[in-house]
Amino acid sequence: MPGSEDFFHAMSDNTRQEILVLLDKKPRCVRDIAKKFCISQPSISRHLSVLKNAGLVSDERNGQKIIYSLNQDWLRSCCENNFARFSCCKSLFKS
Repeated sequence: MPGSEDFFHAMSDNTRQEILVLLDKKPRCVRDIAKKFCISQPSISRHLSVLKNAGLVSDERNGQKIIYSLNQDWLRSCCENNFARFSCCKSLFKS
């Protein structure tokens, strides 16, 4: 299971954060994600690999395409585990 280091590494990059925002709206393939950025598909694939290793995205093969989706439960768990311990953040998470 990925740890806090993986989570923070994945979240440390603005492009990866924006990919998560896109995937929060709907699952997408690499080509569709790359269209939203001014970077190559291989670069997007590398970002997705970091996000997948952190458990923040999952993938599913659909014919020739791999569809990526946000792992909302894991993202919520990571945020809660890493931030609920701070008094200013406790109210953001339901007990």
